Amino acid sequence: MQLPARIFDLHTHLFNARYLPLASVIAHAMGRDSSPLARQVARLLQALTGSAYAQVPVEAVFSQAAGDTLELECLEHLWHMVEYELLLSTGSLEAVQQGLSPQFEQSLDAPVFDRLRSSQFLEILLSLERIDYAGEGWPGPRTGSLALEEDAPHDAAGARSFAEFLAWAERVVRKALWVVTRLMDPHAWGEASNYPAFFLTLLHSEEQLLQKLFAGYGAGLPPLQAAHYLIDMQPAFPGQEAPFYPLQPVQEDRMQALQRAHPARIFGFSAFDPRREDWHARALNALGRGFAGFKFYPAMGFKPIGNDPAVQARVDAFYDFCIARDLPVFAHCTPVGFQTRLRLGGYAHPRHWRAVLEQPRWRALRLCLGHGGGGRLDNGALHSPGWLARSDEEWQHEDNFARIASELCTTYPNVYCEVGYLTELMEQGGPARFESNLRRARAAASAAGRPFELLERMAYGSDWHMPEIVTRTRRYLDLFLELLDRPEYAQYREQFFWKNAYRFLRLPM
Repeated sequence: MQLPARIFDLHTHLFNARYLPLASVIAHAMGRDSSPLARQVARLLQALTGSAYAQVPVEAVFSQAAGDTLELECLEHLWHMVEYELLLSTGSLEAVQQGLSPQFEQSLDAPVFDRLRSSQFLEILLSLERIDYAGEGWPGPRTGSLALEEDAPHDAAGARSFAEFLAWAERVVRKALWVVTRLMDPHAWGEASNYPAFFLTLLHSEEQLLQKLFAGYGAGLPPLQAAHYLIDMQPAFPGQEAPFYPLQPVQEDRMQALQRAHPARIFGFSAFDPRREDWHARALNALGRGFAGFKFYPAMGFKPIGNDPAVQARVDAFYDFCIARDLPVFAHCTPVGFQTRLRLGGYAHPRHWRAVLEQPRWRALRLCLGHGGGGRLDNGALHSPGWLARSDEEWQHEDNFARIASELCTTYPNVYCEVGYLTELMEQGGPARFESNLRRARAAASAAGRPFELLERMAYGSDWHMPEIVTRTRRYLDLFLELLDRPEYAQYREQFFWKNAYRFLRLPM
């Protein structure tokens, strides 16, 4: 198989748990505006983020199991991270060097545990112990295959030794994580989500995430590059919970440092939200830090067009701002995604982008439709067959995001799409359905006399670090390497795997 000269992944994420208003994200997946359990689990996860124990070989673990077994393996690693951080909380070089076992029989009153007794981790564990699980909607004791230490002390005060303290802490942590992931709707973000796996990925540092991204592609490939995206979630939630790291300046500063450490390997996009009245100053600040463009995420509660007048005025001004500078805008384009409990994924409907682009003022907007409209997805009454449409009739469905996205790409001069997170392609029959719809889209563009070839506007992307891609990054790439190796498509190999991304980003060839 012939490989392209390079591979550019146009859809990745390198943010971790500290970049999100995580308590609100968890609570809304539980169907609530707020939750004490969500708040304390979020605090725990954010405290663990960047732990040295995060060197766990995540991908190898995820690939070995399915269903509840996989989740239990993830919970096991999450507990061991807590255990490791509790040892670090002692501040004792000897304890850290010796490890856990030599400390087991020591009394908790021993001087080596002075700092632990006043640590943030202990305070979080005590807060988790006080959670009213019935008030959270949990009907009773544990269910399923979750095993807890029945002989563990019922509270921290009952622990006489470090071993007993750890047994208590393990019971508290495992119960909290198990219950919160049972209370979260697995379809809150569209496709079923393995929340423990997602949590585990979010605990890595930015550098660790980048290394895992490139390592996931394996050996024997040409040079790899990637674009990554920030999301401004704070205005979307009723309480407007601030993330642990504010978008500005902290998130952008940290990503700027990562980009400088890996020059020309990664290209960052900051985030736009029209509910921020100071969006213009924020955008200029992001550009000054070297960001290439902006992420536009309608599911957070705003549409490309048709918003309330004040919000729409900022959206309009944003388009003008980007066109004047020829800046790329990357827009989420599936009926689902990171949604609040209001489930506004339908705001990403590409018909809204059609209405934007039909106006001469914005015809030249440099736009990439993330996921290319996505696969077969539902959001309430909204149904999009996507790139997995099974027939001409399904492909022509009025709400087929993929068909409309392909039409925009072949009609307007600066509109692109990418193919991230079409996970059905890894199922039997998936690649064949994708190729059938690719042919339908190209034939329709030709018959209608549209000016642009779809494969000169479609780019490779993965949506890494979503769990299904983290575990099968190379497999996902190989599907497209095989497709573009066929004689029918081989002439577009370089365009698909890197040249189209370069054109979107205006990078020198």
